[in-house]
Amino acid sequence: MENEQQPKIVNHNEMHNCNVFLGDSYGGIFPLPGAQVQITQNLGGKKKSTQFEGETESEEERKNRKEAAIAAICKRLDFAPEMLGFDEKHLRLTNERIGYLMKRCLGVGYVPPRKEYLPIMEQLWVLLIDDRNQCHKEAGELYFRQTVLNIIGYFASKRLISGAPRDIARAVFADADTNLAKNVSRGISSAVYPEGLAEIFDFYIEKLQHGEI
Repeated sequence: MENEQQPKIVNHNEMHNCNVFLGDSYGGIFPLPGAQVQITQNLGGKKKSTQFEGETESEEERKNRKEAAIAAICKRLDFAPEMLGFDEKHLRLTNERIGYLMKRCLGVGYVPPRKEYLPIMEQLWVLLIDDRNQCHKEAGELYFRQTVLNIIGYFASKRLISGAPRDIARAVFADADTNLAKNVSRGISSAVYPEGLAEIFDFYIEKLQHGEI
């Protein structure tokens, strides 16, 4: 039996070109295809955010990027008064209140969001501002227009905003064409949006309707 060859063991469960994370990781997010996802690592007691593309972005830098993006989005809101609904106190909504609602839904502002909302909000930020191969950002813009209009479309489905999809889209992006306007009708129904996002939006929409926002 000494001349018999030992059986060769082949492992078919090989993994190639995969991301490997060394050390403890917290707040992991399952990446969407082409997404540039954040991983928060604890290195010697000091946390930092790391992106897949080999670039490093600190928590402060990401916070600043979020605030710049939401400020640019809110500045674009230009709904005519008749396109805006009313709250429960029969006060007509304003572009400023819609903008503040968006900030609350994205966890930006002086009032901190609930801790259980943070992972879902971060997944929304990945869709909104991080580079994705299958989506195109307009030159000079810090966000994806499609995602902005999906959010606006959800607000419209709750009757905070009214009008044809193209009119709604053009109240945010004046050059919006019919194809881009379709994102208003789609809302956040796509599978790319995290489970539980509608509940977060509804929570803050209720506050808006009660006059708290």
